[in-house]
Amino acid sequence: MPSPSTSTPLPLAQPSTALPIHTYHCVCSTLLLTTPYRLSSLQQRASPSLDHARILPLLPLPSSTNQVPQLEEDQDQELVKEKEAEQAKVLPSLLSPNLKAIRKPIAVQREDGWEKRRIWRCVRCGLGVGYEILGEGDAAVEKVKGLWKVLFLLEGGLAETGKWKG
Repeated sequence: MPSPSTSTPLPLAQPSTALPIHTYHCVCSTLLLTTPYRLSSLQQRASPSLDHARILPLLPLPSSTNQVPQLEEDQDQELVKEKEAEQAKVLPSLLSPNLKAIRKPIAVQREDGWEKRRIWRCVRCGLGVGYEILGEGDAAVEKVKGLWKVLFLLEGGLAETGKWKG
C-alpha cells in the first residue's frame, strides 16, 4: 500500500485585488456576459441617441493586448502615453458563445445622419441585446472605439444573475 505524500502543498497565487464578477443573462435565462462592471455603472450613449445604450469596451485579443494603435509621425509621445494609460484602465469582459452577431448589418437613421450597426442576439431566443457600430459613430465614443471594440448594450435585454433568485 503506497504511503501518503508528505510534501507540502504549493501556495495558491492570490490576486492583489479581488475584482467583483457580474454575470448577465438574457430574459430567456441564457448566460450571455461575464464582466467586472455593473451595467448601471457604464456610460450611456448621449443624445441624439434614443436608445441610451450602455457602452461596454472590450479588450483586444491577448496576442495584441500590448499593442498601441499606430500613430502618425507628427503625433507626440504624450498622446502615446495617454492611450497606453487608457488601455490599462479597461478590465476584461467575457462574451458567452450564446451571444452572436448577425452577419448582415442594418442601417439606422439618426437625427445626425445614418449609422451602420451589427446586432448582437441571444442564440437561444433571438432577442437583440446589443449592437456594435460599423464605421463612424458617436464622437464621444470614438476615443474608446479607436482602442478597443465597443459593444452597446440595450436596456432591458440583460438581467443580472442575482435578479433571477425569487
